[in-house]
Amino acid sequence: MKEIIKNEVVRYASQSRENWSVETKDHYFGEPLLQCASADDLLFEEYKKILYPEHLTPKEAFELVFGQGSYSGGSVISIILPINEKIRKSNRLQTKQPSKEWALFNSFGSVFTRNLLKHTEDYLNQKGYRTVAPALAEWFVMKSFGPNLLLGSNWSERHVAYAAGLGSVSLNEGFISEKGIAVRLLSLVTELKLAPDSREGRHHMANCLFFSKGTCGACIKRCPAGALSKDGHDKMKCRNFAYGEDMKKLVASYGGKPGSTAGCSLCQTNVPCEFRNPMGQQLV
Repeated sequence: MKEIIKNEVVRYASQSRENWSVETKDHYFGEPLLQCASADDLLFEEYKKILYPEHLTPKEAFELVFGQGSYSGGSVISIILPINEKIRKSNRLQTKQPSKEWALFNSFGSVFTRNLLKHTEDYLNQKGYRTVAPALAEWFVMKSFGPNLLLGSNWSERHVAYAAGLGSVSLNEGFISEKGIAVRLLSLVTELKLAPDSREGRHHMANCLFFSKGTCGACIKRCPAGALSKDGHDKMKCRNFAYGEDMKKLVASYGGKPGSTAGCSLCQTNVPCEFRNPMGQQLV
């Protein structure tokens, strides 16, 4: 069944009109990767301690939609969408702000990601397996959590992807998969019980050269907002730059979607982990 779901996700991504950039005359995203974790994986309980107590477990996410006592196990499906090479190449050349191609991708690409997530949620529900896409749920929120006011969401796509064995977190708090860090992440919680994929017991920053070998740090030099250092990532400084008025005006000047932002993500391009896992040998 896992392969059937993956094939449907790949089919939708390849055929969807929303997954098409007029600017580059190519897809926004390449072929998706998909892996699973058990919804009862104890790591999800650990996230309440590692992140903040408000981070939901799969059980909590499921029951917020289907009611108290509705949960009886299942799976978490994590999907990685690699950003198209033409868009990545355009952003490699930038040092102060995202390229036109990247800005328009950031503006319009989210239409496709939400549609893909909704399609997959509906597909599984129609098959008879109750499923929720947390990022689409009315209770999903991004804000500051806990006593230290850490900026985050009550359902972290990066941490779900790690639980599903798709890669690791990086110095800039992106996610380094076998398709690299220039990706977008989606996930669903379903009562369908699928064989979980292995994490191989790897460290949560295993794919990052800075943490694994003490080298690199290329993303630090790439950040135009000064939000990155060897000590980590200043989320508020990053967010204020990428989602601030200047980036909204920039994407508007290119004809972007009203109210959207150009984003940034310079730290995800022109770095060793842009389109591959730098700790591995296979280029993908």
